[in-house]
Amino acid sequence: MSERALTLDLPGADLPGAGDPVITDIVAGALSSIDADLPGASDQAAAALGIQAGAEQVLLILVDGLGYELIQEYAGHTPTLRRLRGAMRSIHTVVPSTTAAAITAFGTGARPGATNMVGFSVAYGGGVMNLLAMEGGPAPTEWQPTPTYFERLAAVGVSSAVISPARFAGSGLTGAALRGARHVPAETLDERVSAALRELRAGTPVVYLYWSEIDHAGHGSGVGSDSWIGGLEEFDAGLARLLRSLPAGVRTVMTADHGMINVDATQILDVASTPALRDGVRIIAGETRAVHVHAEEGRADEVEARWRDVLGESAWVVSGDDINTLIGAGDGASVIGDFLVLARGRGGVVDSRTQSASAIAMPGVHGSLTSTEMRIPVIVLS
Repeated sequence: MSERALTLDLPGADLPGAGDPVITDIVAGALSSIDADLPGASDQAAAALGIQAGAEQVLLILVDGLGYELIQEYAGHTPTLRRLRGAMRSIHTVVPSTTAAAITAFGTGARPGATNMVGFSVAYGGGVMNLLAMEGGPAPTEWQPTPTYFERLAAVGVSSAVISPARFAGSGLTGAALRGARHVPAETLDERVSAALRELRAGTPVVYLYWSEIDHAGHGSGVGSDSWIGGLEEFDAGLARLLRSLPAGVRTVMTADHGMINVDATQILDVASTPALRDGVRIIAGETRAVHVHAEEGRADEVEARWRDVLGESAWVVSGDDINTLIGAGDGASVIGDFLVLARGRGGVVDSRTQSASAIAMPGVHGSLTSTEMRIPVIVLS
């Protein structure tokens, strides 16, 4: 549960209030439906999310990028989800509203401040490290020390399975967020549905199914594009098949890690070509709508003041203890750097000196504090 209301002076930001359920509560609530004494299980979280007790197994479905508002807006394309809208709850993800931070929060029950998973990329070793891959960086257990739910379950003899494409098996994010579970490779949605059903019929107590394709289509073509809608319709059809075939005694909970927003390319600022943003900056990391700014030594206050002046009302600029308030206590704030820039509206900040042209050109992005990015669904499907 949200420890306290995030009462920062960030007009227009959609942040959880005190006691509101958040993404860190989902696994805890689902585990409670099997046994309230399981490691990490929480009756309080279950009650807040409408997850009832009495299950023998749990199936967790996480659809990358399918935020609550997007489900509502595109309900005409999803007959299965449309029928379930009455049971759908809107809760908050973590800050920043991005995959590395949110899936690790989902898998550990801890906020990004504690896990160090504070964005798509971070400053590391004089350069920038992608937290989804962590190539050239430390081991995931070193970077992200918080035990996962799956590790804690394994320690008491409760097995779990993660179903996702084979390429994710050894990734940095999988090691950070999902370690302790057995990886079951499956490529297409049909294969993943079949794998989930096999695991449940074999008696695996906790099964996690991950679907990334809608997020991928949004990054590549934008929310509402033909490929994005096609991915949404494909998922909805696969979900219908899964629900028709579920064994008895399975508590199925579906959610997302974040939403997504289409940006306006004319509102994107490039640090490399904007002297007022570039001067005094050592490294830019994070992502377009949640930018980590590392200033040159002794220049943090000057650089922050200049960024605030240039960006005005197009972004929230957060520094000092306010970063800890947003992301939770721990070392994560020091990983972010001197200040964090969270885009408002449909803009953002990039740095063409370190980011690829394709990354800069992404029409669909996330990471910031708008309701479209922060609000995620929780649906108890069975």
